[in-house]
Amino acid sequence: MPRIHNPANPGAPTSISSSWFPARTTALGTLAKTFFLVMVCAHFAFRYVSNPSFLNLSVYTQGLERTPYQYRVLPMYVFRVMMRSGLIVRLASHQRFLNDDPHLLIFMGLALVSLIGAMLVTRLTISRLTGDSGFAFWAVFMIALMCDLQLASPGAFILPYDVPSLFFFATGMYLTISRRFIGYYLLFPLAVLNRETACFISVFFVVWEWVRLSKQGVEIKSRILRLSPHALAQAAIWVAIKIYLAKAYAHNPAEVGSTSGGLFVSKLHYNLHELLKPEQWPYLLSICGFSLPFLYLQRRWIRCDGIRYACAIVLPIYFMGMMLVGVIVELRIFTEWLALITPAIALILHNRFAPAPHGPGQQGESLET
Repeated sequence: MPRIHNPANPGAPTSISSSWFPARTTALGTLAKTFFLVMVCAHFAFRYVSNPSFLNLSVYTQGLERTPYQYRVLPMYVFRVMMRSGLIVRLASHQRFLNDDPHLLIFMGLALVSLIGAMLVTRLTISRLTGDSGFAFWAVFMIALMCDLQLASPGAFILPYDVPSLFFFATGMYLTISRRFIGYYLLFPLAVLNRETACFISVFFVVWEWVRLSKQGVEIKSRILRLSPHALAQAAIWVAIKIYLAKAYAHNPAEVGSTSGGLFVSKLHYNLHELLKPEQWPYLLSICGFSLPFLYLQRRWIRCDGIRYACAIVLPIYFMGMMLVGVIVELRIFTEWLALITPAIALILHNRFAPAPHGPGQQGESLET
């Protein structure tokens, strides 16, 4: 019976390679599935931009928005490049639901491309973890569903760097798991320029590599020596970019409660007050489409220590960080969680519910490992 190699647990037994969906499809089938994925993402993008933008996109594109929002500059460069296209302006003039604003058309395109990219790269991650590419394709639709619930709810404010942050986190995870470190270090500065929460990609990197080296029998001292240069390099990149942005936009107006040029605005007192309100509890429970209780109760079925420990470490650290600098009742600040939660739930579903093959001599074999 073929078994799947688990890159987080080298040498450990893993799930039997049975599939819910056939991995092989015709060219027409592949085209149909791709079309379906794009249409699902387009549905999200249309719903998403129907909500009001928190930022004045024209002012943001000029680099004159309030800090710390202006520090998230990567989409600003996208707006500047795309606004030079006469085609964009003409297309926007025919879209009444966009108020004839080319900025909103670019915003929608950025959200669409980012979500498609996040789903495709997460499919690669799930396929690598499960060995089941057919299952992986359909599992990634959890991301679209969670995005729709978490980001596109009527009345929610939208910002241009939220959906790209999901793409960057998902891609950083895949590059870490596949050990493509050159690509990772090319991606990481772009992720930081998009939003400072890219620092949590580094936390995933360290956790995953720590578990991988542990499974290989590497001693703790050697693990520290191997991972310290990576942690220090990524921290240096993050700090250097944040200092540069603070100086570049030091003269911008600051958010209420902040000082001009400040990197963060402390929200701890406000967040503690909000957490005491019972009406906020169901709202916070809806993070990641109400999937967190399921993830916790079924965590033993993840059967991939790299993902399991990442969930146990990254999510609490992220939450504590957002308690300090985010508005905890704005679910959009947890967008990056979807990149980690989706593979974790996919592993649970695959390991717990995937049908066992029924070939000769296989009827009695269990999926338990």
